[in-house]
Amino acid sequence: MNATALFFVTHGSSDRRSWSALQDLVTVARSHSNLYISGGCLEGQPLTLAQQLEKFANEITDYGVSTIAILPLLLLEGIHVSEDIPHEVAIAQSKLQNQITLRILSHLGTHSQIPDLLAKQFEKYADQHSPAKQARILVSHGSRRAVANQVVENLAKSSQAIAAYWGIEPKVETQIEHLIAQGIERINVLPYFLTEGGITEAIANKLKPYSDRAQIRQLPVPLSNEQLVNLALSMI
Repeated sequence: MNATALFFVTHGSSDRRSWSALQDLVTVARSHSNLYISGGCLEGQPLTLAQQLEKFANEITDYGVSTIAILPLLLLEGIHVSEDIPHEVAIAQSKLQNQITLRILSHLGTHSQIPDLLAKQFEKYADQHSPAKQARILVSHGSRRAVANQVVENLAKSSQAIAAYWGIEPKVETQIEHLIAQGIERINVLPYFLTEGGITEAIANKLKPYSDRAQIRQLPVPLSNEQLVNLALSMI
């Protein structure tokens, strides 16, 4: 009997790969733990997040679970973390009443190992023997909340990179132009996202026009499913 179950929350998307990636992660997590584990999305699903949580709670209510730990698989403390998820959890809790307790954990981006994992990903693809002037860009989605973007700035600095954003300035094009103007010849771009998808593909398309001016390489997202699961399970 497990007193606690685990529920992953992702942003979600109309792109089916988003839901498939979550299900793959749940499968890996279940193979690493004896907890009851499931997951849901804020967007892109027919049920609201509150309804997805309520459904999971009802599925496990007969197995002695007293608490569902809700882990936002989000890297920044934007509006989704600070407002949307707590709102949906409160709705679900009101429906479940005292049947089960819903507890929101800190979002994944707060994990202490994140800076080291980003640095290692940059180092893995660094060309130590090239005479060319090199630079690194860490690309995040960005947030309307300045405190969230400051986290990205700090992570970039710890990896000897500069920060860029998908949704706000400075965007990756702006930073590439800045670096090329400084005579940088090789640029490694690391998307700070959990999975490959529509945005990482769009970032790749943004890099193509610069191929005749610099050697630009987009690196794979920094966390494998195994790494994600290990981080997630350590946060319970």
